[in-house]
Amino acid sequence: MKQVIEIIKPVRYGILLGLLGLLFGIGWAFYLVLGHESMHETLERSASGGGEEHSLIRLLEPESAQAHTHTPRQKEAGHMHEEEGEHHEGTVPEISTNAPSLPLFSKEGEGGSSGHDNPIIELSHERLTRGHIHSMGLGLATIIISLVLTFTSAPDKVKTTVSILTGIGGIIYPLAWIIMGYRTPALGPDGADISVRFIAGPGIALVALGIFTAIAYLLRDIFSEK
Repeated sequence: MKQVIEIIKPVRYGILLGLLGLLFGIGWAFYLVLGHESMHETLERSASGGGEEHSLIRLLEPESAQAHTHTPRQKEAGHMHEEEGEHHEGTVPEISTNAPSLPLFSKEGEGGSSGHDNPIIELSHERLTRGHIHSMGLGLATIIISLVLTFTSAPDKVKTTVSILTGIGGIIYPLAWIIMGYRTPALGPDGADISVRFIAGPGIALVALGIFTAIAYLLRDIFSEK
């Protein structure tokens, strides 16, 4: 038993980080199920708040966006002419009845489409789900890489450093997906993607470092034996 402990001692922190990644992935999966409605309400508020509403409408429903560009004064003039039955040339035309008249983000039971039917909200949910998938996958990858390094000829300092960095990368990258998912309604798909690249990039780089280091020492040991 003591021998096993001594063998895994250099990579114990990496294994711990991998296990924490797995635990986070499991916890996030529970939240996605149990807090589903609360999460969608948060995404809808994010989509309808601030100055991003019109850009979001243009992205999803161009016809509806065009309808929103009419000023209140123009709409009031259209209603007045409708009530009086007057139709003069040069007046502001009414909004086409073909344009969607329902709110972009209405709740179920209010006669409109719910956030579940909105492509941006669904994309956000997809990205949030990927946070769970990547957390589980990279947590497991961190444990495997740490164990592989254990049985190579790599110095203990290399084993410790690489296993820790791999574990950190395995936690950072899923978090980038979760942040991107929450930012998608407000910033749009591309804007949210760009906003987390400074997080996702280092995460991927650290995991790649662990993979290539483990492969390099494995190949070195295989060819040195020959």
